[in-house]
Amino acid sequence: MAYNSKDANVYLFGGASEKEVLSDLWIWNSINWEKIIVEDGPEPRTFSSMIYDKANHRLVLFGGSKVLFGKNPDLKNLLNDTWEFRNNHWKKLTPRNAPSPRAESAMVYDENHQTIVLFGGYKIQDDEYIKLGDTWEFRNDEWHLVSTEGPSERHGVSMAYDTNNESVILFGGSTIDKQYGESKGETWKWNGAQWNKLEIKQPHGIFNSNMVYDKELKKLIRFGGWNGESRVNETWSLDNNTWNILKIDHKPTSRNHSNMVFDKKRKKIILFGGHDGKNIFGDTWEFVNHKWKKISEVDPIVRIQNEH
Repeated sequence: MAYNSKDANVYLFGGASEKEVLSDLWIWNSINWEKIIVEDGPEPRTFSSMIYDKANHRLVLFGGSKVLFGKNPDLKNLLNDTWEFRNNHWKKLTPRNAPSPRAESAMVYDENHQTIVLFGGYKIQDDEYIKLGDTWEFRNDEWHLVSTEGPSERHGVSMAYDTNNESVILFGGSTIDKQYGESKGETWKWNGAQWNKLEIKQPHGIFNSNMVYDKELKKLIRFGGWNGESRVNETWSLDNNTWNILKIDHKPTSRNHSNMVFDKKRKKIILFGGHDGKNIFGDTWEFVNHKWKKISEVDPIVRIQNEH
């Protein structure tokens, strides 16, 4: 899920319902979800990465899995293709070099350096899930490997651009090479050249949570995820290098693999979907002034995704 600052809409692509992996594209206009009919787009996938490239006024989509996580651990089920969506049209890009096929990587737009940053994820080797710890940048329609140093190999991290500090912030992730591994509680900062671990009091380990920068509150907001034992529905803020849990009574149920973005025009965070291990959700929530509010349970169909 990504916010397009040019047309001021939130876009949702693909994911997986209870029955199938999807390739549909939807727009949230603050009132309802509207399905966009587009031909010749990316094949169905889940656990892909999609962000809005402000410099080039387009959505950029990378990688993902053709099947649900935990099923058919075969390399051919992972993707490393790169697509752009612009002017209501999908176009497959052809970079000369690209990250290896992977899923559950994290991708953000670095506003300070005007480049796309991608970190980690998992690949499949000898029918086993292997975590990744490489950092790539996408600029001028080419992928560049910029670092293999920094956070250990992991998938399912939360990553967002911190406008106030002009840096990319990474939190958490899973590090053990199996379907659900150890949850990390580290916080890292990418300054455009290298990763630095923030020596701050860390929350408990978590992965597959959502994190965005709230430009109204001027702080990072993180929700949900998996702590290694169960899903959670905690809301945390990161401000002045301090993590704080927010005490909120009415909030989304515990979940991971949901989607969350900041809607700049409407000055609120939008959260959609996810699952709790038994149920897949199709609800839409907004977060404003430290309060959650459910605003829709109508289309698109329930799904999990975790686009970063």
